[in-house]
Amino acid sequence: MNVDFIRHIVNPVLNKYMVNQEKTRVLIEVKKLFQQSEEVYRFSIYNGDPRNLAAFLKSDDFTRIVNILKSAGMTYLITEILSEALASYSGIKEVEEALNQALDSLKRETQVETGGGRKEDVISMLESMLKNTNLFKQIERGRNSLTAETHSGWLLRVSSSKKGYKLKINFTKNYRGSETSELMEEVVRIAEWINSLRL
Repeated sequence: MNVDFIRHIVNPVLNKYMVNQEKTRVLIEVKKLFQQSEEVYRFSIYNGDPRNLAAFLKSDDFTRIVNILKSAGMTYLITEILSEALASYSGIKEVEEALNQALDSLKRETQVETGGGRKEDVISMLESMLKNTNLFKQIERGRNSLTAETHSGWLLRVSSSKKGYKLKINFTKNYRGSETSELMEEVVRIAEWINSLRL
């Protein structure tokens, strides 16, 4: 075992999501709690036993961390940490079982809309997913909406209401020319291209 839970999994994930002051404040507190738990449960590969991670995942200390992230609308973050840990610790039976239990519990609690999940959590998960693609030059989060703009002219907007979700996609292409025939050809090309997308 050469993957340390805190240094190689938790810290990189937390650092990745420190994108604004509000999230950074919460995640610094979460990082401290993870570090304190490492001292208590001694699951580090450097001065402890990775198998102790199973006890931590079943503890009130871990539940506290999960609840803080839930309250901040960042449940997706703990899911990412657990998923990465599962891939790295799959050879340790008790840890693998504890990770699967924790993931199953989170999935039950955060089922998307049809299972009672909060729409704020869904928007947060979408925000995280889109940021990880590196396809968007700008992503703006509203209270119940998310707007993302690509470098190639696409604008994607997701919004939620009591009736459900709405997805709107716009494409902008700048054209400058004086010839009517050139404009007509450009419009036809774009129309054929849109038709080929089969959205």
